Amino acid sequence: MFKIFNEQFEEIPLPIDDLGYGLRGLDLNISSVAQEVTEHNVQGLSGSIQTGFRDASRDMNISARIKAKDKTDFRLKRDRVFAFFKQLGSFYITENTQGNKLMLVRVVDSYQFDRIPNSQTYSIADIPLKIIGQPYWISRFKSTDLQKGINFDGNWSFGMGLDVEPNKLNYEFSSSSFTLYNAGSVPIKTIQEKNHCIITIEVKETVNNFLLRDAIGKRFEYNPNKQSNWTLNSGAKIILNGHYISLNETSILERTNRYFPVILSGDNIFNVEGISKFLITFDFRFKYY
Repeated sequence: MFKIFNEQFEEIPLPIDDLGYGLRGLDLNISSVAQEVTEHNVQGLSGSIQTGFRDASRDMNISARIKAKDKTDFRLKRDRVFAFFKQLGSFYITENTQGNKLMLVRVVDSYQFDRIPNSQTYSIADIPLKIIGQPYWISRFKSTDLQKGINFDGNWSFGMGLDVEPNKLNYEFSSSSFTLYNAGSVPIKTIQEKNHCIITIEVKETVNNFLLRDAIGKRFEYNPNKQSNWTLNSGAKIILNGHYISLNETSILERTNRYFPVILSGDNIFNVEGISKFLITFDFRFKYY
């Protein structure tokens, strides 16, 4: 009922021996995302004033079964499962029916396998999972994998928001105004997305200053003070990767206004000002509730 991948997105088989004895998944259970409410009491007013909401965490566990040859083999298989998750560390997990939406988790709490009554060879356990980082599913593949359209290669599934016109699935732009489509149900704050959202701006002319305005009207600006020694030549590439902004592998955060674009769910209208010849690429994973 579920699959496991390492942090390099390579599938890891469950610990099963050549005779078919070992760990088998029964189900993957997950709750909704909880919210934390910021609220304040004001003297003289009944109740409280709510000033904000923030996504918190969610509960997740896997139901699994050990099938063993006999009671001695059960103990061997049990210990092998304990070692498997301990050595695995953090890993991605996905439901078989939604095999392209993954969650980064880790087994941190203790658990035990309970014998099925009147059986020496079957035992079951609910293994709690600790979600690492944000409590959202992420797409196994990235937006730039869609540049040539959705192929029947098993990389994309129903329910991933990609049942749209093919021209929406473009993530390279060279015009001053363009529409960027986020197929996920969760907005992407690029400052939080190290290695999962990389924006590359390739400059194709000499330019001293330019800006990129996102769908909420805020802007990322290069060289807002217009210092002459920060002029870019054709071929320069600025890369935004999480909170890290670089030019030719050198950090240039101080050359910007320190704003990181937001990509809302659905269509996003972006505008580029101050430069006419460029190529901007958005390479990110979609996020889902």
